[in-house]
Amino acid sequence: MKVPARRMSRVGTPSITNAGIHCDLIRFLALFLLSAFFAELVPAQRAVPDPEFAKVPFEQWLSEPDQLHFHWTVKVPHAELSFHQRLLSSVDVELDGRDLDNHRHDGKIILLIQITDAFGTHYQEHGDVELDKLDPNVKDANLNYSQRAFLLPGDYQIAVAILDVATGKHDTSQLKARVSDPLHGSLSDAWHALPSVEFIGNDVSPESWYLPYIHGHVPWAAAVQSPIQLNVILNVTPSRRASGGLAAMIPSLKVIAASGTTSVSERVALVDLSRHKTVFEQSDSRDLDWERLKSSLGQASTASIDVHSLSDSLNDAQYFVSEVRRLIRASGDKPCALVVLTKSVSFESGEDLDPVSLEALPPCRIIYIRYHAQPNVNPMSAQMAGVGRRGRLGGGPPGIGSPLMQPAGFDQLASTLKPLSPKIIDVATPAEVTKALFEIQKTMLKLVDTSH
Repeated sequence: MKVPARRMSRVGTPSITNAGIHCDLIRFLALFLLSAFFAELVPAQRAVPDPEFAKVPFEQWLSEPDQLHFHWTVKVPHAELSFHQRLLSSVDVELDGRDLDNHRHDGKIILLIQITDAFGTHYQEHGDVELDKLDPNVKDANLNYSQRAFLLPGDYQIAVAILDVATGKHDTSQLKARVSDPLHGSLSDAWHALPSVEFIGNDVSPESWYLPYIHGHVPWAAAVQSPIQLNVILNVTPSRRASGGLAAMIPSLKVIAASGTTSVSERVALVDLSRHKTVFEQSDSRDLDWERLKSSLGQASTASIDVHSLSDSLNDAQYFVSEVRRLIRASGDKPCALVVLTKSVSFESGEDLDPVSLEALPPCRIIYIRYHAQPNVNPMSAQMAGVGRRGRLGGGPPGIGSPLMQPAGFDQLASTLKPLSPKIIDVATPAEVTKALFEIQKTMLKLVDTSH
């Protein structure tokens, strides 16, 4: 039996450091401006204690001998990179069901979780288990409780207390954890302004994909300091097959949209090819309008295809081509890059697959990121995609006349962009998305160089 963590509070911390400042005036000014930039992205925050901790002598409990009122274990799995480009782990608590059955009439137990980083900053979260709502056969199984969190590389102290509210009986457990950087520093600069710990709640999709309450940005393109237009198209066309695509592409979109530099002007568009409709569009998209974006995802998943779109179903590819042309032309005189996020797409027989015309089209570099869902994904891998333990994978139910989502060899959407010489990047894992981000940044830096 698994009981996911309830998100009760979120705690921030100052994490901006100015190490290695030299006397050289230019370097000092550069570091000062960089620090000011990061401060704008994520305002400095003081650690705000979880109010539940003030109700108990938590630190005193940690100094006392173990009470051994419960049979339980605490583990911290190896942190893995998520599609949010953050390292994700969890504090996993396993409780003996027989103990819980013995306390069934005590109302509830509370779990208090404190993670302390190398600077001594405490990050606190709590959740509870309603004992009278447990399965009648809980004594025959263990109960698993999991609190997920984004963590920066470093060393941590984990302290967990379990409290029976009715009797006051309590136990504590303490352990150390080390979070390594699986990418060996490639994202270290982008993580510079983020708090060491950010707790994640147990949301279901689509919130579990986007995590709207996580506001820290990963400034992956901070090196771009000259004006450039970055357009992003996300293909949200409902698939005829169950798909975990949006569970990976929505967090990837969130990261791309927050480039981390005011020099990059961004426009994000979500297109539904089967309905010939752009269901969401936003300019200056460092902070995407989540409520509007969420509504558009619902429309793409559940709306009935209209008669006009059904009669024009053999022009789905041409609708995509027209949107590509529209966004490129709207870029004006700025150097232009366009990113397409999509799964592989094949169309119905007879589809108009004429490629995009370059007539009256300004130059623009195209990065085509093609996502492939991994087969036989285990629960931890799904979690790495930002999916809650009870989250749902998939982009919604199929629509009438929807283009088929297929493996890479069947992709016909990419061929419509051939005259633009797109850079095609196939991704299946968060680390491959990281490489794609740096490819986008490299493309933009080349555009800046050639425009001067």
